Amino acid sequence: MYKVLLVDDEEMVTQGLSRFVHWDEAGFEVAGTALSVSQALAQLENAAVDLVITDVQMPGQSGLDLIRILKEKYPQIKTIILSGYSDFAYAQQAVRLGALDYLTKPVNFRAMKELLLRVRDTLEKEKKHSGQDVRFQELLSHTLILNMANGLPFDEKRASVCLDVHCVIRAVRLTPRERTELPAEVMQMLVQAMQEVFAPCHVVSPTSSELLCVLEGHRDPEEVRWELDDLCARALPVCGGISDEVEGYVRLRTAAMQAGRAMRYQKARSSAGILLYDQVRQMFANSVETEDSTIRSLVEQFSNPEERPRLVHDFSAALSALETRSDFSLTRAQRFCTEFLVELDMPIQTLISSENSRHALLSETLMDVLGAQSVPELQAYMSHYLEQLFAELQQEDEAKHSGELIDQIKKYIQEHFAEELTLSVLSELFYVCPAYLSRLFKKKTGTKFVEYLTGLRMEKAKEFLADPGLMIYTVSEMVGYENPRYFSRLFKEAVGCTPQEYRSRLLGTPEPEEKEQPE
Repeated sequence: MYKVLLVDDEEMVTQGLSRFVHWDEAGFEVAGTALSVSQALAQLENAAVDLVITDVQMPGQSGLDLIRILKEKYPQIKTIILSGYSDFAYAQQAVRLGALDYLTKPVNFRAMKELLLRVRDTLEKEKKHSGQDVRFQELLSHTLILNMANGLPFDEKRASVCLDVHCVIRAVRLTPRERTELPAEVMQMLVQAMQEVFAPCHVVSPTSSELLCVLEGHRDPEEVRWELDDLCARALPVCGGISDEVEGYVRLRTAAMQAGRAMRYQKARSSAGILLYDQVRQMFANSVETEDSTIRSLVEQFSNPEERPRLVHDFSAALSALETRSDFSLTRAQRFCTEFLVELDMPIQTLISSENSRHALLSETLMDVLGAQSVPELQAYMSHYLEQLFAELQQEDEAKHSGELIDQIKKYIQEHFAEELTLSVLSELFYVCPAYLSRLFKKKTGTKFVEYLTGLRMEKAKEFLADPGLMIYTVSEMVGYENPRYFSRLFKEAVGCTPQEYRSRLLGTPEPEEKEQPE
């Protein structure tokens, strides 16, 4: 039953309406009555109401004042005006302000019932549409956050639909200390707990072994860390990072990178805990984009067995190139080596099964790097570390690991098909060279990455098309295509008919034509 509040300064009117209108036949029940605007607003503070029926002229504030207030504070509430014949101009003004309709006094009960049925239909449609909006907006917000965190362009127009794009934000990233996926029940518990403790926030899962939480509004970083330590103590040993506060979602990429660096540094230490980026800031203080790009390229090179043999030489060349810079210092070279070691540890964890061996070698090398007195010393320590890694890898089953990698990537695609997925995005997430990933994916699956992604999206689109309440352009966005015409073309190529035709055949009834969305 929908709830209605009756407002009139004549108690006889509200009591008469309560008693003599067959509210239940129209799907309503009277939630309360009020003799003034102030009484009505007081009741609305404590009760959910769907419809307000109000007189126009009352002492103090009028029914028109009430409609203005409701439009601002409770825009979801529908309104109907009661007016005498002499108040017709007020009734017209009320409709212009947003009232659905008006009734004249004395009330015609048949007209009242017809109007209530129309209001009920409006509420039912909005309720259904609202459910779709919540589902769609949640998917859209998660997709946009992951896209922005992965470095894809910031689309303020789309983001503003579901995010407070200009508020200050802080990023948090969490991953298990050991090389493992987050168990589904643990991930669900952490997501729910973070949403309760840090609201307003958005929690997404970049991979099956990581959570990214975007906190909105000003937060004390030490309090955030304390809360996270408390939450994670209930789950399993977790390594985490907390970024600086940044201005708006346009800088989410920066915040996500900061939180990721702190998280990976904590994991490289092989101890559970949460690090603030401020604690490792000095390591990255003078980092520049060219150095970040070089480190990323070297990490990808390590992940490609075909290019790995050249890594010792190429790393030494990169360090020598750094030495020629006018702003070079030994401290900068040490930071470069340390960041490379931390970033390299992520793919190493997927390739070397012995946690103790990996951690002991990394800890020793980090200490050597920080104590080095010259660039040749750094070169020697880093070369020794890489050669030791290669020796460890020779004892591992590389073919088995590559198969496991593709299985992880396929699982990721199945969970994130609506996002803007490219080989470059996947290579960053899984620390693999894009060209090598492309060849490996085709070798292990028998199909190209783009074909696999498109096929999966079309299967998901079929599932969504079974819901007649979802518009075709909404389905298009839900499976990762902003342009519904492009989506329809791909769908027809894959399935043999348009999405509209597929839905009609599936449901056995013709569907109304939908307006094309602008390209």
